[in-house]
Amino acid sequence: MKPEDVLNNLHSLSGPMLWSTLIILAVAFVANLLYYRTLQRAMRTIAPERRPCAPALVWVSLLPLIGILWFMAYIIMLSLGLQRELRARGLPGNGAFGVTLGTVTLFALFLVPGYRLYVVFPAMLIWLAHWRRMAVYRKLLAEPVYLMVD
Repeated sequence: MKPEDVLNNLHSLSGPMLWSTLIILAVAFVANLLYYRTLQRAMRTIAPERRPCAPALVWVSLLPLIGILWFMAYIIMLSLGLQRELRARGLPGNGAFGVTLGTVTLFALFLVPGYRLYVVFPAMLIWLAHWRRMAVYRKLLAEPVYLMVD
């Protein structure tokens, strides 16, 4: 789609249709910000020596063009870091690696023209599942470990 086509489509929106579109975009943007905050917090629960990158680097995902590629790389690094942290603490889990790979695969397919219509709803569902799993791992790793001492 050419930039002129996008502008023509925006000019054709008016009244309730324009406001509906703006509200949906605003809700999606806020949801994305909350999701990135969850990812950042999950990365913070990983010990610095096992952390693959700085937690704040998740916000690079907001940059145009490279953001989606960085997002996919970041969640894979986060999942691998969670695996190492869980293993080091002797806790069960795989860092949601399967859900992460599913998310990356569907987001990559979304970038391919012709597949968008088929993957948009599964991508949204697996994205929500990934968000939930990252929140669960963050809570699990943030809880203090108590030792029984006589």
